[in-house]
Amino acid sequence: MHSHPNVKGATRSRRNRNHDRHPHVFPADAVDSNDPISEKKLKKGEGQFSTLKTLLGFDFDGKRKTMWLEEEKRAKLLTTLKGWIRSGEHERGVPFSEFESVTAQLRHAFLAVQGGKGLLSPCNRLLRKRPTVVYFHRNTPLFSAIRDMRTILRESTTRPTRCKELVAGWPDYVGICDASSFGAGGVILGELSACRPTVFRFQWPSDITAAVKSDKNKGGTITNSDLEMAGLLLLWLMIEHVCTCLVEKRVALFSDNSPSVGWVQRMASRSSLIAEQLIRVLALRINNQRSCPLTTLHISGAQNAMTDIPSRSFGSEPQWHFKTDDDLLTFFNSSFPLPRQNSWSVCQPTSKIAMRVISILRTVPFTLDDWRRLPTAAKNIGTVGRPTRFLWEWTHIFRIRASEHGCEPSQVSWHASARDTLVKESKSKIARSVARLQPLARRSRWPATTILPK
Repeated sequence: MHSHPNVKGATRSRRNRNHDRHPHVFPADAVDSNDPISEKKLKKGEGQFSTLKTLLGFDFDGKRKTMWLEEEKRAKLLTTLKGWIRSGEHERGVPFSEFESVTAQLRHAFLAVQGGKGLLSPCNRLLRKRPTVVYFHRNTPLFSAIRDMRTILRESTTRPTRCKELVAGWPDYVGICDASSFGAGGVILGELSACRPTVFRFQWPSDITAAVKSDKNKGGTITNSDLEMAGLLLLWLMIEHVCTCLVEKRVALFSDNSPSVGWVQRMASRSSLIAEQLIRVLALRINNQRSCPLTTLHISGAQNAMTDIPSRSFGSEPQWHFKTDDDLLTFFNSSFPLPRQNSWSVCQPTSKIAMRVISILRTVPFTLDDWRRLPTAAKNIGTVGRPTRFLWEWTHIFRIRASEHGCEPSQVSWHASARDTLVKESKSKIARSVARLQPLARRSRWPATTILPK
């Protein structure tokens, strides 16, 4: 169907008037069909200036810098999820075709909800099986995740997502962790934002240690990667405690375990049910804190001595056995002396918060409220250091020294070129990871050179 000549003429006339007034803003194209101003969109009124716009199914507020799922789409999804919850409560199923379609809609909706993607692992697992009918009451992790999804979507009605929460960048805080069959430990440092340089550790209960799979215990129910993922969750909870406010802050997490790094990067697990639930909790906490996307990177084990020590400080390594947290603090201050005579801080996860992580390793079901309303996460031990920033590059002094011939960490001058190379490689890794969540440059038909007004 062709446009009415009067409408088309009016559109062209408006375009010419804009060009006459602002030739540097609305440059004309020699070929009218190549004009970047869409005639079709102008007829819809989309050419009018407004701070509120709907694009690709999302409502954008240019004044508040927020975005959220279009109201009609959100209302439809909330109604569907409510029906699914009722079906689960009455032991009814839904057709797989409906489940598949709605899961795709949820994946699109969670582009604008920080952490939402981390709730989809149970859905992904079912999509691979492709059953004829989906029964939620037979799948507790899936049913709980559906409840969480509906809650988060409903909350986005009153609290649209700030666009800054969805963009990665150079980290404000850096956390490095390690886990073994005996315990987990890590360090927290300020980068762009200041925080107290902190080391933490936690010893797994005996039943968790006994359940870890190994060559001697092939019947174990917990893999080493599951423990490393639990360590990353503990690290995040300690960061919440140390850094206090993470709203629109960027956090980088380092681990020497490739599977757990991959799980956090994808916010999904394909093989481990335990990791799937740990990721779900991490996603809920990120959403609750309204922080930016995580930057999660792999660090080689040879360069991870600073966190090997606290995770193995419970007797498995005699040279690192510390009976008290004060002993650990003394060792860190002497072996990893901070710049400007600052002091490390030691924090210990409280038993209440630690047992919630342990319950996931024991595959105990949980609800959203269990992880939204948390008790005190940690308590400080001994002297508390001063908030400091720009310490991430400083840690490279000890990474290479520790990996070289088993030497003890020291700030004695040594191969500066080796350190510079490692720093350069680490910066490149962070830059590549951050680039994955940066806005893409769009191809434009506008002239490459600036057209100055006459």
